[in-house]
Amino acid sequence: MKKAISSFMSKNKFDGLLFEIYLLNLFDYLFTLVLISSGLFMEVNPLLVNIRGTNGFALKCVVPLMLLIYLHTRLSVSPPKNEKPVKVFLYILLSYYAVINAFHIFWLCYSVVMFI
Repeated sequence: MKKAISSFMSKNKFDGLLFEIYLLNLFDYLFTLVLISSGLFMEVNPLLVNIRGTNGFALKCVVPLMLLIYLHTRLSVSPPKNEKPVKVFLYILLSYYAVINAFHIFWLCYSVVMFI
């Protein structure tokens, strides 16, 4: 137990990326809720179409947080030879969420300009 706590508290060079990915995930969830509540948009992810409220929050916010915490603890004890593939994967994930959030921001701005 002490080893698990110390590996969780230790910092690694991927913490900034993990934090940015989680923030973009939260913004994705918030933007999606705002756009859906406007009535002009619908959820296009077939896995999340019928999930709202507490279940949606758990699925979009709590589960990714637990996965990123797990990834953080695994990266804290992994050998340095695994750094490059992990870094590539994290940058791909970060880029994916950045594009999704850019689409959300575009549609929010578009809906505000067109329907005011």
